[in-house]
Amino acid sequence: MSCPQVLEKAIDNLYETFSGYPLPEDTQPCSCCHTPIANELLHAAPLRKLAWKHLSDYASDAILTWGDVDCFRHFLPRIIELAVTDVERPIGAPDAVQVFRLFYHAEWRTWPQDEQASIERLLAAVWETVRSNPPIESGWIDVEEWICAISHCESDIGGHLNVWRQDDRLSAAWALSCLVLGSEIPYVSMNIDAPVWREGQDQQEFIHDFMKTPTASPYWDECKRQLSQLLNFVRSPEALEKLRNAELTCNNELLEREFATAQLCIREAPNMKFVRVYRERLYQSVFWEGRTHRLY
Repeated sequence: MSCPQVLEKAIDNLYETFSGYPLPEDTQPCSCCHTPIANELLHAAPLRKLAWKHLSDYASDAILTWGDVDCFRHFLPRIIELAVTDVERPIGAPDAVQVFRLFYHAEWRTWPQDEQASIERLLAAVWETVRSNPPIESGWIDVEEWICAISHCESDIGGHLNVWRQDDRLSAAWALSCLVLGSEIPYVSMNIDAPVWREGQDQQEFIHDFMKTPTASPYWDECKRQLSQLLNFVRSPEALEKLRNAELTCNNELLEREFATAQLCIREAPNMKFVRVYRERLYQSVFWEGRTHRLY
């Protein structure tokens, strides 16, 4: 399937907007963290031809231990393009959250207005594409990964959630059921901290405590407000209504079961332990066989 036009245009706009940032001769990788050939990898091909084998390490450490903000802005369009268009993410490549949190570290809200507008356009295109996905046989979309990635860029995701509320397409309802059935979000409590490893603690005991505790991914640690906004939406009557309407109108037996199961999960989650759901597959998606990182 070809790249959706809204996403393709947003990526092209990134290349145009950030074209004024040249490739430094020395990108200054930290010598303690990276090999001597690290800088050479970033010069191995023209920007649009660079692959994850060239950019994985840099994309994981940009700004933090490798180069400055201007260096990051040079590579930004290609890193984003790979993050949102690669169907098969190779081992070692950063995930969407790791990539998008670079914007936070780069303090992108202090950048020139045209650059901020280009990032805003990208985020809107990503979110539109997430909500536009048709069901995929034998796979489900990691919607939590993408909304968490956006949350690392935006301190308030209320606008994105409002767009989701008002989106009556079947695909938008399926994005919601993917989130409900494919993540721990329905079981998360904002008032419970994840277990912390104690010195000398039995490994299996720690794993047991960790698995039964309904806490969010550590990726949300820096996005508590956004997580709270997401939880309020997922547990709202509006979310249940969206799933119910989709169940009644989809005219597809598999999807009917998908949307009905998601509603049951939302209703029962306050009384359930995620470990039981995980272990016994009580509320699994009909597309449970595997997760896909693709956006289209």
